[in-house]
Amino acid sequence: MNIVIIGQGAIGLLWYYKLSQQPENNVTLQSSSRSKDCKNSSQNMLFTDLTQQKHQQIIMYASNNDLQQADLVIYCLKAYNIENAHSHYRTILNKKALIIYAHNGLLAVKKPLSAKHSLNTQPELTMLMTHGSLKTNDYEITHTGHGQSDIGLIRGQVSQECLNNLVFLLNKALPTVNWQNNIKEKQWLKLAINCVINPLTALHNCNNGLITSETFRQDINDILQEVITIAAKNELVFSIENLTKDVLTVAENTAKNCSSMRSDLFAKRKTEIDQINGFIHQQGIKHNIATPKNTALWQAIKKLETKFSS
Repeated sequence: MNIVIIGQGAIGLLWYYKLSQQPENNVTLQSSSRSKDCKNSSQNMLFTDLTQQKHQQIIMYASNNDLQQADLVIYCLKAYNIENAHSHYRTILNKKALIIYAHNGLLAVKKPLSAKHSLNTQPELTMLMTHGSLKTNDYEITHTGHGQSDIGLIRGQVSQECLNNLVFLLNKALPTVNWQNNIKEKQWLKLAINCVINPLTALHNCNNGLITSETFRQDINDILQEVITIAAKNELVFSIENLTKDVLTVAENTAKNCSSMRSDLFAKRKTEIDQINGFIHQQGIKHNIATPKNTALWQAIKKLETKFSS
């Protein structure tokens, strides 16, 4: 299968490495952040697996021809970059390619990729991952924690045979991958977890495991109660008991991990706070519902961002 990974972050490189290990796959990487000193069409990367074994892999960069012949395209980008990438590549990509978006937070891609080219909407899916992947250098990543991936259709149509082949392909590379008929519920569950873990670990400068302490229980409860109220306006029902359990389980399973938002602040990068707690804040405005805890967290992270933004 011809596969293009768009994005050279920790998750993009993780999927690149794993999919490249299957000889039947032709995998290339499309990256806007290619190092200035890299003048070739390939680059060596270093991958450290869960057993701390190190492996080298050649990264082959994608050409326009690779994009035009792609059977599968996985966008591994920050949520705020999805729209621009979507607009940039929509006229280049193979119109029959499956599109998968892998990002934190919630957002809506306003126009389907194939809208101008076909009466049928190009299949677009979302992927929700719990694997831990740490980028330690431009071409070095460490697989820090085993997790799972949930995928589901958000736009267009795809045959059952095609879905079965896709799930088999992804499972062979990086298990476990589950198909979800109701991906919206899974998106909101991940949003709720991110609303807690990301801003709290970033603001308190701690690894994920610390928020399981009793000190954070009231904060967790307040954040999740607001998420539950907003979710109800989107026809989704969650219980505070189950959500709290899910948050604490993820925090425990990734206890030694540095959250993506905390990592972004360390690196003086823009965070995905607008698509996480900021999304709840905006939904609160839309539905005339106060969300003081999520709003305060959104504002606090935005304030930190202004210290290094130009």
